[in-house]
Amino acid sequence: MKILLLDEDRATYQVLSEVAQLSGSEIIQITDIEKAKDYVKNNNDIDGIVAEQKIGEKPTWEIIQYMKNEEGVREIPFIILTESLTKDEKDFYQYMGVTAILEKPFNPLEVFTAIVEHLKKTKGEEYVKSKLEEEQVDKNALKKLIEKIVSFLKSIFSKK
Repeated sequence: MKILLLDEDRATYQVLSEVAQLSGSEIIQITDIEKAKDYVKNNNDIDGIVAEQKIGEKPTWEIIQYMKNEEGVREIPFIILTESLTKDEKDFYQYMGVTAILEKPFNPLEVFTAIVEHLKKTKGEEYVKSKLEEEQVDKNALKKLIEKIVSFLKSIFSKK
């Protein structure tokens, strides 16, 4: 799967990339709304978008609105991944049609699960199977991944 990450946080990118490698997926990080719009417009193989609520000073709902008006990208799963949202902000994003709203610190597997479940509903199980490459993962690689996730979560909690 190809997943677009609209977030300036390098740690979020690293954790998602580590988990993505387990399924042969790819995370592409973009930190500018206009570049993100261009990427979505010119690449029809995006399987999901994960976004912080703002990139720089621009709100990511701009890309959601853009996607609603563009044929072929309306069905891409869109996940808001942010530190905190008010009830009104959550209601707004749900109204805008996001697939899921997840708060940091987060479980990266939840991100992938939300994307996969949405793709199963919209494109079918065979599509999802064709996008996920099953790879053999040894126990040491899995242990290292879990250690990185734990370290990431600890760093998030220590910031507060």
